[in-house]
Amino acid sequence: MQTEATELDLRYMQRCIELAREAVRSGDHPVGSLVVRDGEILGSGVESTRRLLDVAAHAEIEALRAACRKTGALDLSGACLYTTTEPCYLCSFAIRQLKIARVVIGRPYPAAGGVTSRHPILCDPALTCWGSPPVVVTGVLLDECEALFGGSH
Repeated sequence: MQTEATELDLRYMQRCIELAREAVRSGDHPVGSLVVRDGEILGSGVESTRRLLDVAAHAEIEALRAACRKTGALDLSGACLYTTTEPCYLCSFAIRQLKIARVVIGRPYPAAGGVTSRHPILCDPALTCWGSPPVVVTGVLLDECEALFGGSH
């Protein structure tokens, strides 16, 4: 796991925080996500499960769907996914399937997160059928991401 965030990471996470605020205005949980490759934003997503009545409309899934449509492929090798909250199991599976190289996370989600829960499927190297685990950077703009949920770490 990588621990240092870059200036670009901070900028992209700030955009995710803006997206999370959009989700809140729509009545959803405050989660925003981006998929970036070679300095280009391939997809963005806001948590939309309540608005769309779709249990799979997590911000990360929405960003991954948009990136796949933009690239015309189900292979996002070399891309980085940014998210205000640690990806859950569903999102972690999709990240691994699409071969995302790096994941930058704002706040942890130990109850069902793909890194900090008792089932760390995002970073488990034994799950080779899902592709290699991405490099994971955690705690980027942690206080700002926690504040979206009205709490602190």
